Amino acid sequence: MRLSLRTKTMAGTALIEATLLLILIITSLSFINALIEENVVKRAETTANLFSSISRNALLSLDLATLETSTDELMTNPDIIYVRIYDSNYQTLASREREGYQSRPFIEDNSVQDIDDSVYDISKRVTVSDQFYGEVQIGIDVASVQASVLTIRNWIISLALLEMMLVALFSFGLGTYLTSQLKSLRKGARDMLAAIPTQQYADVTIPIKGKDELAELAQSFNTLVDTLASEYRTRSEAEQELIDFNASLEQTIKERTQALTDKNEELLLSNKNLKEAQQQLFQAEKMASVGQLAAGVAHEINNPVGFVSSNLNTLKDYLSLFQILMDMAKKLKSETEESALHQRISELQAFYTQHDMDFISEDVGPLIDESIEGLQRVSEIVKGLKVFSRVDSDEQQWFDLNHCINTTLTMVNNKLKYICKVEKQFADLPKVFFNLGKLTQVFTNLLMNAGQAIEATGKQGVISIVTQREGNNVKVRIQDSGCGISQENLDKLFNPFFTTKPEGQGTGLGLSITYGIIQEHGGQIVVSSTPGEGSLFEITLPINGQHDQSPVATV
Repeated sequence: MRLSLRTKTMAGTALIEATLLLILIITSLSFINALIEENVVKRAETTANLFSSISRNALLSLDLATLETSTDELMTNPDIIYVRIYDSNYQTLASREREGYQSRPFIEDNSVQDIDDSVYDISKRVTVSDQFYGEVQIGIDVASVQASVLTIRNWIISLALLEMMLVALFSFGLGTYLTSQLKSLRKGARDMLAAIPTQQYADVTIPIKGKDELAELAQSFNTLVDTLASEYRTRSEAEQELIDFNASLEQTIKERTQALTDKNEELLLSNKNLKEAQQQLFQAEKMASVGQLAAGVAHEINNPVGFVSSNLNTLKDYLSLFQILMDMAKKLKSETEESALHQRISELQAFYTQHDMDFISEDVGPLIDESIEGLQRVSEIVKGLKVFSRVDSDEQQWFDLNHCINTTLTMVNNKLKYICKVEKQFADLPKVFFNLGKLTQVFTNLLMNAGQAIEATGKQGVISIVTQREGNNVKVRIQDSGCGISQENLDKLFNPFFTTKPEGQGTGLGLSITYGIIQEHGGQIVVSSTPGEGSLFEITLPINGQHDQSPVATV
């Protein structure tokens, strides 16, 4: 149901007024009842106490004449309805009642609110040293008090109803005034909505009555209409200017678009050339590393191949002797004469003893085991070279980082074994997502640089490799006891083409490429060094591949 503003104003004001009047009535009546309650109860208690004190001696001495006299005197009070005096056995000693009062069993009243017969019943026990001697019962007329309370209550309610009527009339008048003003505003708003499509605001105004807030609102509405009309004129002019500007802008955009297209094509070509140059740098560094490893790898392969070849020649000779021994054994089967058989056996035993076949039988197993071990060594070196050859690939997979480091050590072993000792402390790491070939090149660069730094000292050194897990990352620490790096060079260590090696012995790309590879994997590389004591490279890699954060290299 939709209610008008006038109805809402009247209802709201009436509700507030009714609430306040209800609170006032309840508070007033409660105060009056409490006041009457206090006076009546106090008066009754005073009368009962006083009368019991007057009657005590007569009651103790059972002086009935005195008790009757005291009772008659109390009944002279027009508010006393009845008086009764009882002994300790509740036998009546004296009793008086107002004429017309209908006696009923005594029920003592504790509150005026409990009275249902307009008589406040109160009693007082007469005691001496806690000894009960009797009781006084008195009835006090409170009809006049109750009538006064009723009269006051009726007046209060009548005044409240009169006030509510006056408030209702005031609310009606106020609501009518507000509604008339708001109707004008509503009509103006509807006229403005109707004028928006045509932008004709000339007739959209409302009259201003008085100088109150509603008049100010009407003035503000008229100002808004004038502003809209002005804004429409300004916007129309701006739209026309915009149309003219767009016409010239389209041609400019076409020209700029063509220029951007040409620049983009140049940028794509430059990016392609940059990638090709970067790939060539990677290839150059890889070839440089291969050149440094070639002699060592060839030596590492030749050693096992040499003793495998020697073992195979020895096994070939052993096989020839076993074949001869087998032929002699077969001839035993074809001999039928005992003397010839004994002769064949003697020849077989002599051949067996002469060529020490027991030693040959024992030596065959170790020769085969050594040959297998040598071939496994060659296989590991070949696998390492195969991994190293995959550095141009961008493919990343889950690999064992410790195994990657061991594979790299296999390839650079010949470069390191004569100048330093390699100490490994590998933690139990999970599989890590990385490019095997590229990380192999990283570890190759760092280990060869460490070996060259140790070689420069002219002393036998130590390279320490430690792996560990920290949260969602793995760390690789490669520390050497080489010549160290000065602070001046440390600041330029990862710059392309920076090298401290003699001309022709280094490209200056190793550590720059190393930094780039670590950056591709979302990791960090940190280097610290003390000249004359050695250097420490610490690599941090995310287990799950590249992070969103930008990797950094710090020194």
